Amino acid sequence: MKLLEHLGPYLKQGPAKTFCSISERAFLAFHDAIGGRDRSEETPRQFLYTKMIYVAETTSAAIRLNTSWALSLPGMSLTRDRYEQVLRFSWLARQPDHTELVKYIGYHYAKIAAVQAGLSPEQKVAMAEVVEAAPIHSETPPTKEERAFLERWGKLDLATMAAKRDALPSPTPTRLGSETLADLYTPIYRQFSSASHYDMYSMNMIGLYPTADGGRVLAPDPNWPAVLCMYNALFDLIQCNEATTAFYNVKDTSALDGLHNEWVRSCQSVHSKSTPT
Repeated sequence: MKLLEHLGPYLKQGPAKTFCSISERAFLAFHDAIGGRDRSEETPRQFLYTKMIYVAETTSAAIRLNTSWALSLPGMSLTRDRYEQVLRFSWLARQPDHTELVKYIGYHYAKIAAVQAGLSPEQKVAMAEVVEAAPIHSETPPTKEERAFLERWGKLDLATMAAKRDALPSPTPTRLGSETLADLYTPIYRQFSSASHYDMYSMNMIGLYPTADGGRVLAPDPNWPAVLCMYNALFDLIQCNEATTAFYNVKDTSALDGLHNEWVRSCQSVHSKSTPT
């Protein structure tokens, strides 16, 4: 991505730079494993997975871009999104059949119905004029029974999904394949939701910190960029690994396993430097 040529000065922090590099190389390894970025001959289901990876990769890039310029609170909101992306993707990747995928696809129609029901006739016309790919809707809303069927995907809360996901067999019997997500629900999703919700918890994450020129700047703690990049890199590794093995049937994950080993060593190095002796 040319966008990543414009990462900011916080990449001078050793950990942030290392974790951003792991993220970039994880997606490069994924695309190399599946034969490149040209997906023109895909089936509709394969194209769905490609779109999911596209959203994951662009969100990861946005986290790196924001945090490298010390925009940590927006980075927190995006890291929260990234957690939900990797969790839902992994939940689908670990399923023994297509039951959950059918629920996932069906929810699309439930969402269309919900959005359309909340739009005025004028808004529907305006949306159709300015959004080329505006969702196709039916003038006949779904019945209560139809709506309940289509909304099945949204009935499983995220914390429960995380616990159930961790209990399912991993597509790969490796150290990377054994990484869990339920334990990150509170520190990532619940905590960083405050940045999205603009609540007082997030306001108290901001303070005055000294600058190199002797002044002070209003910002979150300057250590946050490295922390956010660390979690982002883990999510990238998990998703690229499970996409490669579960959806593209590639057996060799050695490149991603090597990057995960590097991620673990980097985390241990950060921890050892921050722990008093």
